[in-house]
Amino acid sequence: MTDPYHWLGEALASGAEVVTANKRLARALRQAFDEQQLARGLRSWHTPRIVPWSAWAGGLLERCDASAAVPLRIHPLAAALLWERLLRESTEDRFLNAHGLARQAQQTWQRLNDWCVPLEDVRRYAASDDERLFADVAVAYRQELRSRGWIDFAQVASFVSTMVDAKAIAVPQRVVYAGFDRLAPAASRLLHSLAHGGAEVKEAPRAQRNRTARVISCNDRSAELRAAGLWARRLLDQDPTAAVAIVCPGLEQDAASSARLVREGFAPGWQVAGGAHQAAVNVSYGRRLAEYPLIAVALLWLAWTGRGLPARDLSVLLRSPFIGRMKLDGRSRLEMALRRIPDRRWRPASVVAALEGADKGDESVDWLQRVERLASFELTRATLQSPAGWAARIDQVLQEAGWPGEKPLDTVEFQVANRWRDLLNEFSRLEVVKPRMDLGEAVARLSALAADTVFQPETEPGAVQLLGTLEAAGLELDHVWVCHLDANQWPSAVHPLPLLSRALQRKLGMPNATPADTLDHAKRLLARFVDSAGEITLSWPLTEEDVELEASPLLKAFTDRGDGEDPGWYAHSLAGRNAVAPAAEDPVPPICPGEKVGRGASVVQRQVIDPFSAFACGRLGVRNLQPIESGLPASTRGNIIHRALQHLYRELPSSREISDWDDDSAGRIDNAIDVSLATYMRGADSVLIRLLALERKRLRGVLQEFLAAEMRRQPFTVVAVEKSIRLLRHGVDLDLKIDRIDRLEDSTVVIADYKTGLVKSFLDKNGEPKELQLVVYAAAVNASVGALVLINVDGRDIVYRGAGAEWDRSPPEQWQGRLDGWKQVVDDALAGIALGSVKLNTALPAGESRPLAVLSRVEEVKRGG
Repeated sequence: MTDPYHWLGEALASGAEVVTANKRLARALRQAFDEQQLARGLRSWHTPRIVPWSAWAGGLLERCDASAAVPLRIHPLAAALLWERLLRESTEDRFLNAHGLARQAQQTWQRLNDWCVPLEDVRRYAASDDERLFADVAVAYRQELRSRGWIDFAQVASFVSTMVDAKAIAVPQRVVYAGFDRLAPAASRLLHSLAHGGAEVKEAPRAQRNRTARVISCNDRSAELRAAGLWARRLLDQDPTAAVAIVCPGLEQDAASSARLVREGFAPGWQVAGGAHQAAVNVSYGRRLAEYPLIAVALLWLAWTGRGLPARDLSVLLRSPFIGRMKLDGRSRLEMALRRIPDRRWRPASVVAALEGADKGDESVDWLQRVERLASFELTRATLQSPAGWAARIDQVLQEAGWPGEKPLDTVEFQVANRWRDLLNEFSRLEVVKPRMDLGEAVARLSALAADTVFQPETEPGAVQLLGTLEAAGLELDHVWVCHLDANQWPSAVHPLPLLSRALQRKLGMPNATPADTLDHAKRLLARFVDSAGEITLSWPLTEEDVELEASPLLKAFTDRGDGEDPGWYAHSLAGRNAVAPAAEDPVPPICPGEKVGRGASVVQRQVIDPFSAFACGRLGVRNLQPIESGLPASTRGNIIHRALQHLYRELPSSREISDWDDDSAGRIDNAIDVSLATYMRGADSVLIRLLALERKRLRGVLQEFLAAEMRRQPFTVVAVEKSIRLLRHGVDLDLKIDRIDRLEDSTVVIADYKTGLVKSFLDKNGEPKELQLVVYAAAVNASVGALVLINVDGRDIVYRGAGAEWDRSPPEQWQGRLDGWKQVVDDALAGIALGSVKLNTALPAGESRPLAVLSRVEEVKRGG
């Protein structure tokens, strides 16, 4: 770049204060000045007075004479709180979003002060209820400030002008302002007052480096940003010292997505190449503070003091490294246990009660202890304290939670944590407007502040800058690419202030008041872009989501045109790059002595259908993650029925004894239901209590039907419920649990398994078992098995589906031979498990093989890979 900001050295040497339109330009000017000093051979120099307008105007207020009556400047957060209170007092609308309306009111108030508009005009021009409401509240707001001797930031420029005119402020000797595309009347008045008071005030020379530009088109916005990244990479490969920027109108709407696309073109593979590649593109916009994971977790932890959290939010806290100890193994097991419990609005105390003892790991115990401390803090909700008092208590609560965690914070996280502490200090300043509040309000307001605060951590400048249109103001660069210049985006749509009369906005020439003003502003910005760099590229997308776009009419003045070069997606470039190498043989070892195989009888079924699935689940211990479900999940309802049936038959009655229960059966049923629901009732919130009440009513009818169906069977005696049994065959050691075993009059036993949900049949159309669970049980029991039966107890009817005894259509003399044949299938499956057979069943539908597809790579096997 040839002599950027050539005026800067002379201005600062003469003692000028340089005032910029934004922070980025101030930072760029300070860096340019430092480079100029180094080029002169200097090793040290005074820090130049280069500040953005917001800081400079406030600084002038501090130069007032000690004898002058200077009002207290309140923090913008306190001003927002005052707007909220006045808005609520001025309307009876109980659905009013006071927080959102206060933000709009502050923006409108700022514009009124910038344009020096009398409030009398605001009221006179008001034509709608919203406009009249704002006008009335604005008068009350101004009166509140005056009566308390306050001033807010919107009033600073006008007040300083008054003090300058009254010679109550030490006027700077020289002022140079830079990067302003349009000066508001209040700013112009302040500069005029300074000039009248003896200061030399002048605008920095505007760059005039170029009068031409190249216009290119790209397929869509994604291709456009990737092409811009590739363009920047090629320029920096030629000259690493070049100043390169990509300007993106509307960047604030999705800065993160735009940055990812630019990086795709600038540094393909940046996602896996380390932080340096990501930092190569410096983005001018930050994120809302509440969106950073570190802060989101802190806010969620604090919100837990005022409301119950659903399991999804609680799951985040359990798995977050920012709470408690760094090791998460035990807490992950707690999270798995949480998924097996019906969801509810979990309070801290109820979580401790439900999960205590679920895992004995140190990190699990530590986490639950921290939750206990939070539960005790929750008891202080009704206490009234000052914002400063709550800020100190909230900081203490987060420290007790172990926030921000044990792991060292990276650079960005460290800055985010410091910004959070600054936010607590800012929150403390609300005391002038709201002296006391309860915990719920304190947490809600702090969360709102974090959601409204945009924060960008300071990082290295980056090889290429990705800027919004406002952030590019006043910058002088070597190469600039301005994208998204289609007719829909440039000029942008007109957005007048919603709380201020449009007629008044048009009369005063406020920004975006008319299409003509928006068009004129777009022309000035485009001219500034073209003048700001030695080489300028303007681009526009041909389509957006299958909608054809047109170039902005403002591009017609530029005749040099072409097509953008989209490098495409980095991941796509990897396809077919390397030959597929066969994996080395790594056979599964046979069962070792003492090795336990998990998943009970189901592992045998898996071995028959898909041996790899049996290995993964039975020997490796792979589990499907149970989804978090609202209400009573089917698995929970099934567990409740199983427990109720177990308790109902806990005395091991015979069918004759059951028939004698008569009037006592209702009491027995209610008692069994009470026992089965007791676990879920503990810590249940109001919604879950109602759901369980409905389940109780349903269960009562199901169990009554069940007992009636039992009386229609052949005589039997229950000999075991929830029977634990072990099967050891070929070295495969399985722990089994049988729902129920009955003995018939011929001394044979019936092995029964309860099923809930849709009715399931034991045999297929060929008379063979659909599932081998009951056959595995038959192979394990030391008794003569006369029948195997599935008892479906959760449908409209109680249905028995089985084989043998009263459920078999085959001749009785064939029963034992059929059962022995089925047992042989079980034996063969156990032998396969013992030998380490893990053959893949490639004929399985994708839906059935998908859960283990990452481990088995079954899709690659199907394709011959």
